[in-house]
Amino acid sequence: MENASKALIMAGSILISVMIISLLIFGFNQISHLEQTKEDAELVDIMAEYTRRFEQFNRTVYGSELLSLGNLAEDYDHSYKRVEAGFAPVDITVKITKGITDSNNYNFFTAGNYPIDKIIEQQRNIEDEIEPFEQSNPDYNNRSVKFYSQKSNREIAKDFGFEIPSYVPEYEIFMAGGYLEQHRNEGKYNSLMKCMDDIQEYTNLKSIYNEFKTGMQFSCAITHNTVNGSVESMIFTQI
Repeated sequence: MENASKALIMAGSILISVMIISLLIFGFNQISHLEQTKEDAELVDIMAEYTRRFEQFNRTVYGSELLSLGNLAEDYDHSYKRVEAGFAPVDITVKITKGITDSNNYNFFTAGNYPIDKIIEQQRNIEDEIEPFEQSNPDYNNRSVKFYSQKSNREIAKDFGFEIPSYVPEYEIFMAGGYLEQHRNEGKYNSLMKCMDDIQEYTNLKSIYNEFKTGMQFSCAITHNTVNGSVESMIFTQI
């Protein structure tokens, strides 16, 4: 009888242990399910936010806004959340119909159809070309081409050691056969003339860049994925 009681107690203990383990497993599974549900909800929110940010460009935009869109697309394309959610990259095309006349010699923002990453590439290339002109140059009195681009011809010449008589008009200072050419053996003539060439180059590049950013406008055509509602493609056409 005593052995039977012990057996029952042992069986009850085992049953209780099994029940406790089962409850623990059930609780763990419930917590895991809740965590997964939370992660899924966060993922949906992240993708919804990306979609909202893309859709903000579904209107007439300036070139500067396309550059912002290109940076957004880069961030989106490299997001592991996008891959985790099974969303495809957004196909963005920029159609430049007229281009910028002065850019033909530089190959920036000329007429053609470009994926958005090529527009970003052109942005970085033109910024790379502009940057040296905005740095101090020992040949130019440790000042930048950008600095001199904001000065008058008379002020530039004076900074290089040339005193221009007041009777010499601004437009004649650097013209062929003008005052400086007649006094080319004085001061830093070669450096000065190189600086003037660089000013023209810098001005051209800045003009092209600013024209794209603030002077060119594009209309947008957008399509969405029929399954998850994400932005599938965007086509921007110059107007």
